[in-house]
Amino acid sequence: MATSKQDHGPRLSDKPPASSNADIGYGSDAIAEQLARLDMKYMALVPGSSYRGLHDSLVNYRGNAAPEMLVCLHEEHAVAIAHGYAKVTGKPMAVGLHANVGLMHAIMAIYNAFTDRVPMLILGATGPLDATRRRPWIDWLHTATDQAAMIRGFIKFDDQPHSPNAAIASLVQATAYTSSKPCAPVYVCLDLGLQEDKVDPKTLQFPDTARYLNVSPPGPSLDDTIRIAEALRSSKRPLFMFGRVNQSQSSWDKRVKLAERHGARVITDLKQAAAFPTEHRLHAAAPSIFNPPDTSEIIRSADLIISWDWVDLAGALKAAHDPKVEPSARVIHVSLDSALHNGWSKDHFGLPPADRMVRADPDATISSILMADDNTEQKPRDWPDSPADPSAVMNGVPGGSGGEDIFMSDLAHALYTVVPSDKICLVRVPLGWKGADLRAPNPLAFMGMDGGAGIGSGPGQVVGTALGLREISSSLLPVAVIGDGDFCMGSSALWTAARYRLPLLAIIANNGSYYNDEVHQERVAKHRGRPVENKWVGMRLDDPAPDIHKIADGLGCTIVSDKQVAKASELQGALEKAVQAVKDGKTVVLDVRVLPEGYSSALEKAK
Repeated sequence: MATSKQDHGPRLSDKPPASSNADIGYGSDAIAEQLARLDMKYMALVPGSSYRGLHDSLVNYRGNAAPEMLVCLHEEHAVAIAHGYAKVTGKPMAVGLHANVGLMHAIMAIYNAFTDRVPMLILGATGPLDATRRRPWIDWLHTATDQAAMIRGFIKFDDQPHSPNAAIASLVQATAYTSSKPCAPVYVCLDLGLQEDKVDPKTLQFPDTARYLNVSPPGPSLDDTIRIAEALRSSKRPLFMFGRVNQSQSSWDKRVKLAERHGARVITDLKQAAAFPTEHRLHAAAPSIFNPPDTSEIIRSADLIISWDWVDLAGALKAAHDPKVEPSARVIHVSLDSALHNGWSKDHFGLPPADRMVRADPDATISSILMADDNTEQKPRDWPDSPADPSAVMNGVPGGSGGEDIFMSDLAHALYTVVPSDKICLVRVPLGWKGADLRAPNPLAFMGMDGGAGIGSGPGQVVGTALGLREISSSLLPVAVIGDGDFCMGSSALWTAARYRLPLLAIIANNGSYYNDEVHQERVAKHRGRPVENKWVGMRLDDPAPDIHKIADGLGCTIVSDKQVAKASELQGALEKAVQAVKDGKTVVLDVRVLPEGYSSALEKAK
């Protein structure tokens, strides 16, 4: 049985009738024109009076095209959608946030995007800054001095221009900054008066946009390239730790080539998007959130460690060694990330004990090394032999006792049975997902996590990812495995997917609890000698349990099962129906009862 409020057919076009007054006549028209010149295809937003002028310009000057408005039900979702879009395309999307209150709604999602290092052009609004033009009450409440101060600690650039030409220049500058590595959101705040004042189009100065945006990621110096190549040639047990890298197939192939050329073992990060084939013979341990024992052993055994922008390298090395003993291996850290580090948040992590810090883009550095040692013959390595079967490292198997209970590994096994790993874009997984259950044969097979560990972002990010896949004409099926807590916080983001006919599958791994925190409470109780059986109090999502399918149906999503999938024998059939509905163009939600497991081991190093 499939039900959906999408079944009424194709969406009516949001393209408005042509305006009889479509020439540039107002400040907001100039802003809309510059957004088009910046190739902003979409603007995710919740409408608001502080940018009513820009809204009119997008509709009646631009015809709701380039950028096309994507209506959202919460500002947090607008940012999360742009976040998911950027992870697939590598390009910024525009986001509209109304006044100070809309910005407040969006703050956690902006932090997620910042810590995930994705590009994004956020347009805010305020005012009128001229107090004599403010309406009683409401305009005063929604006007703020230095509005960007709320988020300045976790954005890359902000500005509040005071003229149309200044706004044009600010948009170009902001887009150039957000698009260059290391990427991060930028914020431009537009005064309501600036938007609504008339402007003489002859006075406007639109720059040649392309010349400001053609910025290549910085590569390594010649000396850095030579030193890294020499270190690789002399190493007996090199280890590559792939962290933040790009999602292009070309860069993916070069990573594989460099690892194979030097016989380097590889580890990857479950928090980050796919960086290396998980079933390659050199992928030495399953991706993880924190170091499991086998990963720590590999780190300890290496004589050369090259971090390709590994997130929290200091923490990973510390977890693998006695905290009082620094690693004996030579450590090279290739990263641009320090350009964003500041004193507000601690996403800079600890300073790693790196023998050589290379301030360069990881993928640009790999390209340089491949060119520098193109004729290098690989020398024998002292690493233990790789498993005869590369999948032995990625040995995830259906969990449970073989009965009807569904564990996360059962869900992973069934999903990859229904959709082969080379046909899926797995957007998100919950903390209980085991790295050994992941299959990533290409750079878009897995998109990592949310950056800032801010719950509620999953639904929005899968919507943005689905949009991004459509933008690049990918045939991959967008699927997110989302916890029930994440879904309940962010579910209304899926309305936007339903409205714009974005095919995707959101599988809700429903354990009926904020179970991650049950693990924390269990640890505290054990440490304090208190009753462990009370760990569930203040955690469970029951009495009544949220009806996932009813919520999703009310948002226009397609439901393929009339009840929660709670038996292992029913899981594959339900997934087959769900996947077929996605292939038919539907936004699908499937509620699966999953017994909690894996959280304790996933967070073991986070005590």
